[in-house]
Amino acid sequence: MYPKAIESYFAPTTVDEALKLLTEHRNGAKLLAGGQSLMPMIKFRLVEPGCLIDLNRIPALATIGEADGALCVGAMVRHADVATHPLVAASYPLLADAARLIGDLQIRNRGTIGGSLAHADPSADYPVAMLALEARMVLSRAGGGRRVVEADKFFVGPLTSVLDADELLTEIQLPKPAARAGGAYVKHSLVAGDFALVSVGVQLTLRTDGRCERATIAIGGLPARAAYARQAAKLLAGTVLDDAICARAGQTAAGEVEVGTDVRASEAYRRGLIASYVPAMIKQARERAGAAAAAKK
Repeated sequence: MYPKAIESYFAPTTVDEALKLLTEHRNGAKLLAGGQSLMPMIKFRLVEPGCLIDLNRIPALATIGEADGALCVGAMVRHADVATHPLVAASYPLLADAARLIGDLQIRNRGTIGGSLAHADPSADYPVAMLALEARMVLSRAGGGRRVVEADKFFVGPLTSVLDADELLTEIQLPKPAARAGGAYVKHSLVAGDFALVSVGVQLTLRTDGRCERATIAIGGLPARAAYARQAAKLLAGTVLDDAICARAGQTAAGEVEVGTDVRASEAYRRGLIASYVPAMIKQARERAGAAAAAKK
């Protein structure tokens, strides 16, 4: 199928220029980041933009750095760079795990973290990582307008976020973890690199005695959007994270999130995956938290 002709193409070099163009063409414009989701949708006429605003020539959107106690990741940072950046590897292994599992090498080299998040696919890898790490999304609009949205409030439903038509996701902020923190992420898919049937992200902070101080557990591959398993996370607080409590958390998580049946897998199968993967990720996060604490002594 041939796509409908695109009337206008712009390649701004600054964020301000991109926002101005987005305001001027808001009703018919699409933002082009990595293009890994947008271009197939255009080809199959699922979207028919009259205007493309290409963000690939804006260097300010492609940086990773630290500021005000957070890791700041520009929206145009490629998946491959998220997976290998030393700042991510040092304190956010859960995010590196998620980036490494996206698609194949070509997709990771072209796709961007901001493009993936704005696309808001509930079976994608980043939404779970953002929830587990309690990330914040920085949304900008022309004239200096700016709002910061927590990850749990950013995703609304399948392929739907809180982004307005004249807003651009410019940055992702990840609060710096405590010294004794660690995280882990896994997904189960039909083939390597595919979208998740189920994905699980766990972030833990340990006390000095090795018990769990706090935890976040996020589940993806759900019908509407990635979600917290809050009851399961509460079970872990104050415990030594032994096999029994990890298994109990897995069963609790499998029962508390909304899980659906589709052509790829049944609800029962997905709940079984959650019950299995949650304990495994708790244990891996615990090991990483212990290693992080030992490295900082």
